[in-house]
Amino acid sequence: MIADNLRAIKARIRDAARRVHRDPDEIRIVAAAKGQGRAKIEEAIQAGVTIIGHNYVQEAASEKPTILPAGLSFHMIGHLQKNKVGKAVGLFDVIETVDDGDIAAALDRRAGEANRTMGVMIQVNVGREPQKSGVSLEGAEALISLVRRLPYLRLMGLMTMPPFFDQPERARPFFAALRDLRDRLVTRGLLTAEMRELSMGMTGDFEVAVEEGATLVRIGTALFGPR
Repeated sequence: MIADNLRAIKARIRDAARRVHRDPDEIRIVAAAKGQGRAKIEEAIQAGVTIIGHNYVQEAASEKPTILPAGLSFHMIGHLQKNKVGKAVGLFDVIETVDDGDIAAALDRRAGEANRTMGVMIQVNVGREPQKSGVSLEGAEALISLVRRLPYLRLMGLMTMPPFFDQPERARPFFAALRDLRDRLVTRGLLTAEMRELSMGMTGDFEVAVEEGATLVRIGTALFGPR
């Protein structure tokens, strides 16, 4: 079932990319594995998924697959608590949800202790929702400047979770705002060509996100089925 779902998602990504004259190979799927369990995660890997995303450090630790093919990577896509930073550095290849300087500094320190470089993305709260994590649009520049000075962090780009809408089109302005922020920062030299990733879009709106420039889409239900 997961293999069939993955093929269908890739076809939808391909169609969305072609509508805006993008190369579909620019877009990668992050399998959002929250609540799915090890068996389904391993099935997804066997189907060809190369990025597994977890919301919780503890769940990632307990559900780490026994199948670990070359090229498989693990992304933290949920809010990271400061007291879980050490474990996160040992479990993940990329933390997509860096949203303040304290977390960034803690990640840099623990990555240095582990003698590794940690991939990170800056989570931006484009919708300004008080219940969601993420730096403000106005605060993103300062956080990016800080992260770029930290020797054990490798900044990859930006991430957002827009407000939930039943109609995917309503999420479009929020995806466009993140893309515009990235493009402005690239033009000003605050982001380089290696820092252009945009993680945005989930099961309900990933095609709109692709049309607006997403390079990573975080897909759970459409891939795994209901939890």
